[in-house]
Amino acid sequence: MSTELHQNKKLRAFAILWIVLVHFFGIIGIWLGQIELIPNWFLPATPLTILVSAIVVLLRYEKFKSTRVMAFVVIAVLSFLIELYGVKSGNLFGTYTYGNNLGWKIFDVPIIIGVNWAVLIMVAQQLTTHYIGINGRFFSALSVATIMTTFDLLLEVLAPQLDFWSFTHMNYAPVENFVAWFAVSFCFGLFSYSHFRNQNRTAVLYGIAQLVFFMVLGLLII
Repeated sequence: MSTELHQNKKLRAFAILWIVLVHFFGIIGIWLGQIELIPNWFLPATPLTILVSAIVVLLRYEKFKSTRVMAFVVIAVLSFLIELYGVKSGNLFGTYTYGNNLGWKIFDVPIIIGVNWAVLIMVAQQLTTHYIGINGRFFSALSVATIMTTFDLLLEVLAPQLDFWSFTHMNYAPVENFVAWFAVSFCFGLFSYSHFRNQNRTAVLYGIAQLVFFMVLGLLII
């Protein structure tokens, strides 16, 4: 099964086209929507694009393992519960609320947020293992946490304007948000070391696309 999935040319082509085209047209559509030239229906589609991207990335690992899927589910569920605690208590990331563009919510937290955490951890683990070349579990987790926190520094600039989330009485995230992101990502990095280290170029492509996506949007709408 693993060999068939990884070597399937149609799946590989779909993965590349999906990731590239979704982010490319997403930039154009969101920008045109923000300046009110077209209806802004790209942002409400965010949960769907995250879900499909996560499935595609999982299927494109060189070796398919049911334990990897379970690890993905564990991270998705745990991160959702962590976000739920953060929203309800205000003690972890700061006092914040989610907007409407991340889709359906349970207790005011979007269901898709856990999936997004999990797929970003996969990306960070791939970059750490195969491109930075860090293989020890502790230092690998430090690298994963650093990559995740750096990405969040960029994401927090755009999140309120995209109606993803916003912090109460603040235009930008507080320091404790980044401390919490680093700590949570470090713990997930320790866990993901055993599950997400097989080669997956699609995960890296997704990570690059996400970085370009938010950087370009930042230049266009800020």
